[in-house]
Amino acid sequence: MKIPFSKYHGCGNDFVLVRETDVIGADASALAVAMCERHCGVGADGLIVVRTDPLEMVYYNQDGSRAPMCGNGIRCFSLFCKDEGIVEADRFDVVTLAGTKTVDALPDGRFRVDMQKPQFETALCGIEAPIWDVEVLGLRLYTLFMSTIHTVVFVEDAFMDIESIGRALCEHPLFHAQTNVNFVQIVDDETIKVQTYERGCGVTLACGTGVCASAYVAHREKGCAPSLHVLMKKGALDIQILADDTIVMQGPAKKIAKGEYYDD
Repeated sequence: MKIPFSKYHGCGNDFVLVRETDVIGADASALAVAMCERHCGVGADGLIVVRTDPLEMVYYNQDGSRAPMCGNGIRCFSLFCKDEGIVEADRFDVVTLAGTKTVDALPDGRFRVDMQKPQFETALCGIEAPIWDVEVLGLRLYTLFMSTIHTVVFVEDAFMDIESIGRALCEHPLFHAQTNVNFVQIVDDETIKVQTYERGCGVTLACGTGVCASAYVAHREKGCAPSLHVLMKKGALDIQILADDTIVMQGPAKKIAKGEYYDD
């Protein structure tokens, strides 16, 4: 089976994108594992299946698990839809498991996404009691639902080696569905650095929903400005927190490759 695919990245967070019509009958979860594998597949942090009626982003982590949505992924999805002529308007809605997101294609080639408001219900976060300014493994944790489950940790060096502690926090028994862990360094009132350990993926170069969660907690708990420039290892995003707590993300997406994947 030959599967047409495209590969995109947002600030280093990379994705394989396929049209749903090209993978009819395939096990999308298994396909995600195969295509995202770095040595014998295309290689990516996740697989995005593009539905067009209605326009929907169906997202799978590289381990085959389904995720509600992905912040960097939705910008890559949006650029794919523009590149492929699926969308012609500069403002459009994208259906996700985390709700419908409104996307604006900007004149400079970037995309602005209304990420809506953070939520704090324990059921959404996969926890039994609030984890907000709670010490776990010697670190203060802040957990919320920002289109998916996120935990924020403030550190002196966000770009340190987070593999071990990230996994330990992600898989901690407190989090029944695991959690994405964001290590945040405050540079100044308007700038932060973020590195994320993602459930179902591990350490990634960028995480859009994690950046949104990190900016919100930095603003609420550390007095940072409501408009933040967020630095990651391979790029940056601009996050704006509105008066009603709505979070708006603005950033790039880039096409890397296009080809055919041979599914045995």
